[in-house]
Amino acid sequence: MKALVLDAQKKMVVREMDDPIPLENQTLVKVVATGIGGSEYLGFNNPGIRPLPNVMGHGIVGIIANGERVAVFPLSGCGDCHYCSTQQTQLCDHWSLIGVQTQGGFAEKLAVPTANLFPLPESISWEQAVFIEPFANSVNAWELSGATPKSSIAIVGAGGLGLGLVACAHAQGCSNITVIEPSNNRREAARMLGAHNVVADVKNTSADNNNTAVFDVVFDTVGSVSAKHASIDITKKNGVCVFLGFDTPTLDVNISELIRHQKKLLGSFVFSQEQFKKAIALVENCRSEWVKNITVDEVEPVLSDFLSGDFSVIKAVLRHS
Repeated sequence: MKALVLDAQKKMVVREMDDPIPLENQTLVKVVATGIGGSEYLGFNNPGIRPLPNVMGHGIVGIIANGERVAVFPLSGCGDCHYCSTQQTQLCDHWSLIGVQTQGGFAEKLAVPTANLFPLPESISWEQAVFIEPFANSVNAWELSGATPKSSIAIVGAGGLGLGLVACAHAQGCSNITVIEPSNNRREAARMLGAHNVVADVKNTSADNNNTAVFDVVFDTVGSVSAKHASIDITKKNGVCVFLGFDTPTLDVNISELIRHQKKLLGSFVFSQEQFKKAIALVENCRSEWVKNITVDEVEPVLSDFLSGDFSVIKAVLRHS
């Protein structure tokens, strides 16, 4: 089989590899499509965060031997600890993610734990299915936040995670959903999913320029220092700010202000199998035109374009022939 391999920083090569041989508890998946998201951009630019050479890609959908279409839950744990036994595998000290610690969906075939395969309804297209994995991240963040239908919601960034949060808020019946996103295409996608107020800059989130701290719950899906600070700033007193973006590892925070204003900062990491199932039901409103299908030869240029600041593509997807 062919696989696209990250060999070094910003260097990817196509290689022939042996087909994986499934173990007794595994199933062979022929990969149809793999979504490209923040983890791939991060790995491409910072290869030291994962072992090299590396076959990336964990937002995977494909077909198994009986012809069934499946979505792949990409996370595994030790199976014995408190977190694994309570369906919080992402908190296991020995967690493993397909496309990071093990071979990912940039290969044409994968051997996957059978328990990690979820049937895809026929009503969901491949283009919609690639949003399941990022939307599952969004479900976890949404549930951690404690948001209610009466909460005023702000979402910083409208990539896969941000759009998933719009879908969560809309499904919950929220009537005050604001999305902050510089890309026209992504703003329009957020509007289609149910955002009520879509702006290009955080300065446009309030009619009162002297008081932008107007949201009960804020989600940062971007991860940069500026995005994190902006997210904290627009969070109301007694509000909740949830970080999903991984772009920067450290942040200077005014703790005195945090204490005085009783703001709560939360981290959100990956998702459970139950949240993955919930995400499958959320992607049916995603549009095929939000997806740019690319070949193995186009992955490196797309990753490079994103790192140079081109966010016009909402969801790049590697399609295997």
